[in-house]
Amino acid sequence: MQWRLGDQHPRTANPDLPVEVLRNGRDERRLSVNQKRPDEDAAFAIVGKVLGVEVDPYDCDGRQNAVDALLRYPDGHEAALEVSSLGPEAEAAITSILRKLRHLRTVEGLRRTWVVTIPRDFPPTDLGKLDGTLLLCEEREATSLDLLYAGDGAEPGIREARKWVDAGLRADVVTVSVDQPPRVWLTLDGIAGIVDGAEHLLAGELTVALSSEKMQSRIHKTGALGHEERHLFLWVRMSAFSPGVTDNIYFGGPLPSDAPQLPDGLSQVWLCGGSVGGTVRAISGDRWVREAPLLPAARTP
Repeated sequence: MQWRLGDQHPRTANPDLPVEVLRNGRDERRLSVNQKRPDEDAAFAIVGKVLGVEVDPYDCDGRQNAVDALLRYPDGHEAALEVSSLGPEAEAAITSILRKLRHLRTVEGLRRTWVVTIPRDFPPTDLGKLDGTLLLCEEREATSLDLLYAGDGAEPGIREARKWVDAGLRADVVTVSVDQPPRVWLTLDGIAGIVDGAEHLLAGELTVALSSEKMQSRIHKTGALGHEERHLFLWVRMSAFSPGVTDNIYFGGPLPSDAPQLPDGLSQVWLCGGSVGGTVRAISGDRWVREAPLLPAARTP
């Protein structure tokens, strides 16, 4: 069975398949058999469109530790495709939870609207613990979490506030222009750094990233069936590379002029950070190329 854009993923279309634990380090409990796998679905659509191939999901029907898909070219030859993500798993966990919450929480007892900026390695299980700290801020008429920092460190609530500030968390009261109930808006901390010259860093940083244990296991899967052509599609999280390289992948920029030399028999590595910058392909021994955005709704898992 071939997969095309708009089809339901076979792993979720078959109600007899066991429920899987969501992969890629996300802090989500179980994936319903009726839910689609947006990370793989989007990757399959991008690869199929760019290469003009049919994408046949393979990691299904009871196959264990199998490559995610086979690429079937019009001339009959096949290639292997594995889909994964690149970047800290802690970032994946908090990013996934904030999306499920739509970046918004309501806290009983709050009188004001707050914007909370969260570090990218923030444990999702600690989100609920922020409620008491925000309530304490309002009790002390503090419009910013920083204003509690100078309080009595022996007080449990102040100790908690200091812990959040030291971890890089920021919280501030904001003024809304319309009559709305108090709420807490949650946003991830931004990433800043030098952007110029990132094309000279991409190849080296990718080599380091591909040497990790997680990436080595994904690369191994692409060769398990003996295919000579092997593709690794990576959704790139914001903290996966240095700020300049991340900016290049997400928003566009010059690519390295030297031909990429991919490790362990890989034919191509695909790097995608979303919809604006398209997808960067490293074609081993040939060139780097940026494909135009194909899926406006694509998001980094």
